[in-house]
Amino acid sequence: MKSGVVLPVVLLVGVSVLLSAAGLFALSSPAAERGWQRNQLAQRQADIRSALEVLRLHLGRQREKVLSGGIPEVESSWVIRETEQGDLTLRLMDADPTGLCSPLRAESGRLDLRVTPQEWWDRVAELAPFSAVLNSARQATSVRSLMQSEMSSQDFMLIEPLLTVHAEEPELQVDGRQRLPLGSDWNNEIAARVAGRFGQAASDVLSDLFARGQMPQDVGDLVRVLQSFNVPVQDWVEILDAFAFEADLARGRIDVNTAPEAVLAAIPGIGSAAAEMVSVRSTLSDQERSTIVWPVLRGIIPAEDFDQCAVHLTTRSFRWRVDFELGLMGDDQENYLTPPDRVRCVVDLGTPRPSLAAWRSLNLDATVQGLVMEQRAQLAEEEGNASNVAQPSRRPRNRPRRRSATESNPEPSSGSSRAPARNRPPNA
Repeated sequence: MKSGVVLPVVLLVGVSVLLSAAGLFALSSPAAERGWQRNQLAQRQADIRSALEVLRLHLGRQREKVLSGGIPEVESSWVIRETEQGDLTLRLMDADPTGLCSPLRAESGRLDLRVTPQEWWDRVAELAPFSAVLNSARQATSVRSLMQSEMSSQDFMLIEPLLTVHAEEPELQVDGRQRLPLGSDWNNEIAARVAGRFGQAASDVLSDLFARGQMPQDVGDLVRVLQSFNVPVQDWVEILDAFAFEADLARGRIDVNTAPEAVLAAIPGIGSAAAEMVSVRSTLSDQERSTIVWPVLRGIIPAEDFDQCAVHLTTRSFRWRVDFELGLMGDDQENYLTPPDRVRCVVDLGTPRPSLAAWRSLNLDATVQGLVMEQRAQLAEEEGNASNVAQPSRRPRNRPRRRSATESNPEPSSGSSRAPARNRPPNA
């Protein structure tokens, strides 16, 4: 090949190689970016799971305290791991606007959407305007489902601190043992267990009540039995803790140690006494906090009226809400280097091995609320358009319609004819 031809060929090959390399780089750059983003997302999810595990284990170690009516204690922050950029830090946010359990929130201190009696809503000033909406949410799995109604975001923020779908607890005594079943399950085995715990006389009384069809069916009935036999109020403590009347899991009971005043006031038999109950809770001893009888022992609720509210009360919350931030924190240990992940979780202490009842990211809340409001506005606009009356046709009704050319020709067309189209099935 002549020298004058070699140089252009070499240049052409070189340019082709450069263009190919540039094309490959252009193609690989988005893929590399997507791979990096996937790795970052996977790392964030792993970090959140680590933070959730820290909270689960920390609260789980305090289960015995919860059984006796106590409130778990938590640190304000934890360092999950150390990195070159900074410490990955979990920092708690306040999940309890009432301040009683801050920064935690006792879920049994709220009214459960699923089981709260309908008439209770009208007893709470904040909830009364939304009674119809609350009654229709019996199957809700989250309080946030109320945002799908016509309720505004401001109204939702007002009533959300009073509501839950996590007010449930196992039927356990203060010492963690299963409660003795009463009601329709009375038999020789239960009679023997009652005799071993409270004496043969107590077992004989219950056997007699069962034979006469007067066996207590709930805690209120049991209180009335104790009242009829003039049992001292101090002895009610152990008796009411020992027996259960429902399934192994009770729903909707209100924690008298953590519920806001508005929630307590909705319970039959408490009413105006709620304010005094809230004011004295900080002075209760550990023994008092462990029993639902403490309002009677403190003289706040008369003993003769306690049967009205006893069935609705508990002294502990086995499910606790925790809100937290998670992100890399600088050397000052106060400010995050980048916007942190914000997470809400509910830790369940109902079993010896604690678990997560629910968790979700809070970062999308503002976006979700915006989309909900936008959807409502769009639906309102569509309803407005649909309500407009359609303009009537201006063509006279009796005016004869012109026949088309095909209608005027009785001869069939020379082309192949199609079979008549069949009606489509529904949802086709």
